[in-house]
Amino acid sequence: MPERIKFLAFEASEIGGMIVKNRLVRSATYEHMASEGGSVTDELIKLYRTLAEGGVGLIITGAAYVQLSGKSVPCLTGIYRDDLIPGLRKIAETVHEHGDGCKVAIQLLHCGRQSFVLENTIAPSAVFEPVVKKMPREMTIEEIEETIEAFAKAARRAKEAGFDAVQLHAAHGYLLSEFLSPYTNRRTDEYGGSTGNRTKIVEDIYKRIVENVGTDFPILIKINVDDFLEGGINLNESKKIAERLSKTGFAAIETSGCMWEVTTRSKEELGWVPAMLPESRINIRSKDKEAYYLPYAREIRKVIAAPLILVGGIRSLDVIENILGEGSVDFVALC
Repeated sequence: MPERIKFLAFEASEIGGMIVKNRLVRSATYEHMASEGGSVTDELIKLYRTLAEGGVGLIITGAAYVQLSGKSVPCLTGIYRDDLIPGLRKIAETVHEHGDGCKVAIQLLHCGRQSFVLENTIAPSAVFEPVVKKMPREMTIEEIEETIEAFAKAARRAKEAGFDAVQLHAAHGYLLSEFLSPYTNRRTDEYGGSTGNRTKIVEDIYKRIVENVGTDFPILIKINVDDFLEGGINLNESKKIAERLSKTGFAAIETSGCMWEVTTRSKEELGWVPAMLPESRINIRSKDKEAYYLPYAREIRKVIAAPLILVGGIRSLDVIENILGEGSVDFVALC
C-alpha cells in the first residue's frame, strides 16, 4: 500500500490549552437566523450541525451581541441575558455531538456606531458613519465600564452554555475595533490617544473575563491589520496592537481588516473590490488572489507569541499547505 500523504492542515494543534483536531477554523459570519430577541432557533441549530459534520477543528460562531445597545443587524444571536443560555447550550451540544471532537467558540460583539437596527448608536468618539448614515454619541466612562462588564458576563454565559472558548470581535469597525483605531477613537482620556490607551478597553475586558471564568477558558480575539481608511490602523499600528494583546494573554489572534465605511471607497482608491461588507472580497478566482491578508500575517507573526489565525479568500488545499508550511500562521480560517 502506498504511504498515506500527511497534510499539515489535518494535524492537531493547541489554542490556550484547548486541543484542536486540525488547523482548519470556521471563521465567524452573520447568520440572520436568530429570533428578533436574539434567541437561538432550530434553523441556527441545523446550521451548526452541518458545520460540525464538515470536519473543521474549531467553529467560531456568528457574532452574539453582549448588550442591547450592541445589536448591529436583524435576527442576530444574543448573549446579553441569562435566559438565553439554554438556547446557546443547544449550539455547543450540537457541535460536540456531531463534530467528532470539534471545538466551538462563540464570538462576542458590540456593534458601536455600525448598526442598521438602532436609532441611537454609541462609539468611542462622535465620528459619522456613512453607511448607516448616523452620528454616534461618544461613550461616557461609566458606559465604557458597563460594556466591559457586559463582555465579561457574556463570556461567563458562554462557559455555562458549554462553549469551549470565546472570541472578542475587535475587527471590521465594530465597537472594540473603533476603540483600537485612531480613525474612530479621538478621545483624550485614558481610553484614547496612544496605542496603549486605545487598547485599554480590550485589555480590561480580558482581565474581567478571567475574573469571571478563570484562566482555563481560552479567550481569542479578531483584529484589523488594516482599516483601509486614512488615519486608521495600518500594518505598523496593528503590529503594536497585536504585540500588546499577545502579552496580555489572548489565546489566539485572528487577522482581518476593514470597516463598513470602506464600501464607500472606489476600486481605484482601494486597489481591490470589496463585497457588500468589506471584510470579504469578491472575484477570488485564482490562487494568487487567495490569502490576501497573508503579507500582514507574516509581519504580525514576528511580534507575537500567541497562535495566529489567518482568514481571507482561502479556498485551496495546496495554498493552505504552503501557508502552514512556511510557519507564518498556525491556523487558517474559512467561511
